[in-house]
Amino acid sequence: RDPVSNTATLKCLRLFILVLSVCVCHSASAKRFRNAYVSFELPPNWNCKLEGAEWVCENDYSKKQKEAIIILTAKEVGPSDTLNAYMTHLQAPRVLPGKGGSPSKSKVIHTTQRTIANQLWVDGMHDGSEVTTYFTRYMATIKDRIAILVTFSAHKEHFSKYANDFRQAIESLRVVATKVDSADSGVSGKPNGVIGGPVDQN
Repeated sequence: RDPVSNTATLKCLRLFILVLSVCVCHSASAKRFRNAYVSFELPPNWNCKLEGAEWVCENDYSKKQKEAIIILTAKEVGPSDTLNAYMTHLQAPRVLPGKGGSPSKSKVIHTTQRTIANQLWVDGMHDGSEVTTYFTRYMATIKDRIAILVTFSAHKEHFSKYANDFRQAIESLRVVATKVDSADSGVSGKPNGVIGGPVDQN
């Protein structure tokens, strides 16, 4: 046989094996988190639990060091819940009470809208909006009568360590419910309430 043809075939086979091994490793390492209203790929060593009206996800190591956290909240849509309202809210710095009583303002890093799996989300990121030493990424959307907020926070010194985990989770976000479910699902039935809340101050 033509040696050139054999070489090309061998290269294609190697490429196929490489792609297959990457896919197998990815599927083996990632797990799918799902609650009553949203699902996403949860990286290895991350676990989620329901705390009151919020789902809190932490990395096993980060949980001890308080380096990073993912919080999921949802509520029934109220009059003030629109994507434009979320954009306006995230385009403005948040004011936090600082040490000694002097307030501190967060720094807006970006605010935009993006589509993930045919669902339009508001995507915003702040420096010091929940805790002064943390970066926080906000992902908010509305589907029928449900308003959903997912926040990704990490200490500034360790944000790069968790950036890929956050990216993987965001790219795999899927809205799985279009109605208000039971109270133990983490969905608030109060349409006039505030979607989301401060990240754990600890």
